[in-house]
Amino acid sequence: FNIGDIIVISILIISYDCFQPGRVATLLDDKEGVVWGVAYEVEPAEIENVLMYLDIREKDGYKSTYTTLHTIDHSAPTIKVMLYIATPSNNFYLGPAPLPDIAKQIAYSEGPSGKNSEYLLKLSAFMHEVRKQHEDCKDEHLFELEVLVKNNLEGLGNTNI
Repeated sequence: FNIGDIIVISILIISYDCFQPGRVATLLDDKEGVVWGVAYEVEPAEIENVLMYLDIREKDGYKSTYTTLHTIDHSAPTIKVMLYIATPSNNFYLGPAPLPDIAKQIAYSEGPSGKNSEYLLKLSAFMHEVRKQHEDCKDEHLFELEVLVKNNLEGLGNTNI
């Protein structure tokens, strides 16, 4: 979509088609929710290719929608961005579960896009960096999962954490 001469697509989740089904970072529709993430500007000539790629990557029950993006320091005007959210009608939607169960599933799962644990740990590292600069960036669920997944990986003998 166009906003003046700026084209923006927000990529806030990555899904895995797992050999051993796992968990993915999932956005749920929440009118009061706040998502911290990264938005990417896409050249107009590449929009169709990028959308085709994302529609394949996010095919497992995600729905594209639009929301308003605010920059961290609010120095730029808000812009409309596209993102993907999960729907409970998705056959792969696992829903809530106890954190230890989720952590174990993440630690043991891997798909064509890589290890679920690697994605979670990279996401968590990014969020820790954001939090250093912005104390209001809160995602205790993610940070608790990070600790539990690391504990599971250590139990598997993984020293590359």
